[in-house]
Amino acid sequence: MIDLRPALLLAGLLPIATGQAAPPQSPYREEVRAGLERIYVFRTIRTEHHSGTTPACASAPFRPVNNDYYELWSIALRAADSRVVATHEHDVGGFTACFGPLERDEPLRMFAVGSIAHIPWTGVGECLLMPSQPPVRTVFAFTCHLMLSGLPQAYAGGFAVSSTLSPLVSKTQPPTAHVPGYLSTSIVVIRLWRKPAAARRSGGLAGRHEPSG
Repeated sequence: MIDLRPALLLAGLLPIATGQAAPPQSPYREEVRAGLERIYVFRTIRTEHHSGTTPACASAPFRPVNNDYYELWSIALRAADSRVVATHEHDVGGFTACFGPLERDEPLRMFAVGSIAHIPWTGVGECLLMPSQPPVRTVFAFTCHLMLSGLPQAYAGGFAVSSTLSPLVSKTQPPTAHVPGYLSTSIVVIRLWRKPAAARRSGGLAGRHEPSG
């Protein structure tokens, strides 16, 4: 009997056993595509500052002594090493932040109301001074974290965390004052978790237009 296997292999009609399986589909491709959470990364720019309280801070769970308004802008990262290369790409939202009094050895209480990518949210949390500080005395580093509520019905919840560098400005300087060479004020990450599809349907969301972004 004539062995036809060599000819079939050359013709590509028989598989070649290499001992290696085809590489699996990378799970990282589906982390964002699945749409189970929305992640936003942006920078803030303070454009307004007011002492005391304002109507925007009326719902704060503490007595505000200062409040600011921040514009939110998209940023760009260099894919090769994740370095920030642009910090003022597109306007993506804004929020009003209400702060409690500074108390020694206590976190600074924070309340905020705003939106990102047309998604409204309310945040309650606090800010902490960082042990590591820049080598100049005109800025100081701290971090804030907020638990988010007041989201559209499609979302189960979320949180925000900041990496903040705040300039020390006098009362005679504008709210937008900054220290050259330093990004003022924050790089922020917001993570929003979407409800499972069944929960969205039971809540009467089937067929509705859901938030963009």
